[in-house]
Amino acid sequence: MQEYEVFNFDDDVNQNVVLITSTEDLYFLQDDIFDTLNKRNGECFTVLVDLFLRNGYSFNRFVSLNYNGKEQCKQLIINPREVPEYIKAEINGYLKSNSDLLENSSLSQKTLDFIKAQ
Repeated sequence: MQEYEVFNFDDDVNQNVVLITSTEDLYFLQDDIFDTLNKRNGECFTVLVDLFLRNGYSFNRFVSLNYNGKEQCKQLIINPREVPEYIKAEINGYLKSNSDLLENSSLSQKTLDFIKAQ
């Protein structure tokens, strides 16, 4: 199973968004994410990571990874209210199209029912 999906929003200053599609800890995926995105972005870039399948709608759903080369990566929790709605909508659509990801997530049944009802 793929551990993350990359979304590119070219209209938003080439914003890269990564949805973690496994329950793996982000720490163990950072180097792989860098290797995937540095081909397009160079050595220094920022990526928004969505940990929805692991954390649900909690305050720590979104994390910004600020890379300054592969060895230097700063993490910052991003308030979900600061993330544009079109990014959330794109991810929501992706999750609905790939419902197996939802079923294999760590989300509660109540959260799964809420997502399906939207």
